[in-house]
Amino acid sequence: MYDPKGHIIEIATLIYGRFLSDSAGGNISLRHDGRIYVSPRYMGSRYRYSIRPEQISVLDEEQRVLEGPNVLSREVRMHLASYAHFPEVGSVIHAHPRWLMVYAAAGRTMKPVLEYTTKFGDVECIPESPAHSQDLADHVVAVAARRRAQLAKVALGVLLPRHGIAVLGHDLDDAYDTLERLESNARCALLSRLLPPEDPA
Repeated sequence: MYDPKGHIIEIATLIYGRFLSDSAGGNISLRHDGRIYVSPRYMGSRYRYSIRPEQISVLDEEQRVLEGPNVLSREVRMHLASYAHFPEVGSVIHAHPRWLMVYAAAGRTMKPVLEYTTKFGDVECIPESPAHSQDLADHVVAVAARRRAQLAKVALGVLLPRHGIAVLGHDLDDAYDTLERLESNARCALLSRLLPPEDPA
């Protein structure tokens, strides 16, 4: 039987261990069987992504807390807005990956440079919005609405300027896989600029 809380805990461990986020924050959610599961507030700064099942909040379709902490992760507006607008979204990961953060810091869109990231297209950077705000959530929803044809097939990554990335996936494995692929793309795109010009001979 599928265990949503256990799955979030497993992915949280991977995210932190593989430098796909940092202690400054990030959060994970998934939707399953009419419920939304949300990782706890301060998952980075207090728990270093090492969380327990009882720390995960469970919400119903009306976004009422049924289990776990009533005080939700601060970026939850963006997660809940994604679920409210897109039934195809089954998981959202917000993270601070070390290479993607370079694009976020610069407010720059990232182009795909690897074969396995071509399907994701450009990873757009939304207009600057305050962290944890409805404005940020609305901008993420606007990108997803404009790129819904992509979202029907594969996950969507959206850069948050000076903040991090949001990945909207069909399920948690899809969101995690996309996060790691996009981080590899960022590393290769940035480091390839250090290569010397090819010898014309």
